[in-house]
Amino acid sequence: MENLKIKINQAVEAFKSGRLLEAEDLTKELISSNPKVAFLYNLMGIILYEQKEVEKALEFYKKGIAIDPDFAEIYNNLGLLYANNNLGADKAESYYKKSLSINSKNPETYNNLGSLYKSLDKYEEAISCYNKAVNINKKSFYAHHNLGNIYTALGNFEEAKKYFKEAIKINPNYANSHRTLSRIIKYSEDDEHLHIMEKIYNQINDTDVENKTNISFALGKAYEDIEKFDKSFSFYNKANNLYKDKINFSIKYEIEKFKKIQDTFNNKTFKKYAGCGNSDSKAIFILGMPRSGTTLVEQILSNHPDVFGGDECEFIQNLLIKNFGKKIDNIQLYFDGLINFDKKKFNEMGLEYVEKMKNISKNFKRHTDKMPENFLWIGFIKLILPKAKIIHCFRNSKDNCLSIFKNHFPGGKINYSYDLAMIVEYYNLYFDLLKYWKTLLPDFIFNIKYEDIILNPEKEIKKLLKFCELDWNNSCLNFHNNKRIVKTASDVQARNKLYNSSINSWKNYENYLAKYFNKLNS
Repeated sequence: MENLKIKINQAVEAFKSGRLLEAEDLTKELISSNPKVAFLYNLMGIILYEQKEVEKALEFYKKGIAIDPDFAEIYNNLGLLYANNNLGADKAESYYKKSLSINSKNPETYNNLGSLYKSLDKYEEAISCYNKAVNINKKSFYAHHNLGNIYTALGNFEEAKKYFKEAIKINPNYANSHRTLSRIIKYSEDDEHLHIMEKIYNQINDTDVENKTNISFALGKAYEDIEKFDKSFSFYNKANNLYKDKINFSIKYEIEKFKKIQDTFNNKTFKKYAGCGNSDSKAIFILGMPRSGTTLVEQILSNHPDVFGGDECEFIQNLLIKNFGKKIDNIQLYFDGLINFDKKKFNEMGLEYVEKMKNISKNFKRHTDKMPENFLWIGFIKLILPKAKIIHCFRNSKDNCLSIFKNHFPGGKINYSYDLAMIVEYYNLYFDLLKYWKTLLPDFIFNIKYEDIILNPEKEIKKLLKFCELDWNNSCLNFHNNKRIVKTASDVQARNKLYNSSINSWKNYENYLAKYFNKLNS
């Protein structure tokens, strides 16, 4: 038994050190000589999952349960696997609950269940789970951090600050809490948190990319607040340079994709498939570049009593994947699939979208879908929902590109955002594509400029409502009072009244940005 413990510790140490193949080999040997030890199957599942071997991990977790049906940790890990890989929220929930039925004192499982509920917009249930995690273990900094995130999304910034500060007190080196706290603080030069972050920044090694990136973004924001723009840019630049080495992005691939979109969606395509889509007219698609004002426009519209704010829905992307290829970025499958496509399918896809939105929007007259990158698929939307409303949000291109550069998008969807040259190149691709859509489908797209809303809100909102075939409602002017959840990088700004401080903000960094921004098409 002592020898088994030593070998398990060796495998665990290899795993913790990132030597995953070594950990896998050691655990295989242990399972071979100890085939009835459920812990080993759980360990192998964790190791395989870390290597993104989801199916194999699932297999080992289930073998572990077959040996010991009361192994609570395996059920927790199964919940994580199902939740994080979109294999079924109901299944994930049932595994978490099974784990808690065996061991109701595990704060990690409550935290994980809370995160599942948060992803399902079940915020009361999420808060309850996070609080249970905290009550079991006062030092559960993840649960404190997650409560801070929820209260930020709810617009309760004072409560959010309390939880972020508690998370930092428990674990000062978890830099994500510093970054999320920095977003809801307006710093002064003598702010204690600024100096704490400076100290932590110097302690974190560059090899700890996640933490160093987060603390750098936080310091960039803090020094921007106190108008020390040289230091601010230095930290923003550090954050982006660190993180871009971690991601995989090819501008050549994007150039090819944008070209194929224009080649596929042309006058010939729309003549061939004219009148094929679903006639439903409830959908309002709000799209554009990230940080272009899409959240602001959705807040304005969803404050109207006839409009349900759907936030960033993935229904369009999911329809594309389902009907044209296993991956949305598999260009050949997608574009080859559209040619000679069965006309009836466009109506069916439109209906599927309508039904999915109906499930979340209930009986509202209109509903919004604020997925910014749907600007890529305006042509596809026209084919499946020809009576939908398309609202294209845009702003000063330099301010837009800077705002992207200043924000951390760790979800993997905006991988061009960590390099100024790539941001500019991608922006130019977007700009040219929108020009193409406007020429091809001139009456389908309503353009609204962020700066115009800021400077003349009532005039612009009236035009917006008219396009959406909605009556005027004064509540649209008071969008900052909107109590709906905001889950995007604009969650803080969405709770504020209209402000013009972001207009021409790029000029604060002009010395650093000019050489990149001179290449913008607009």
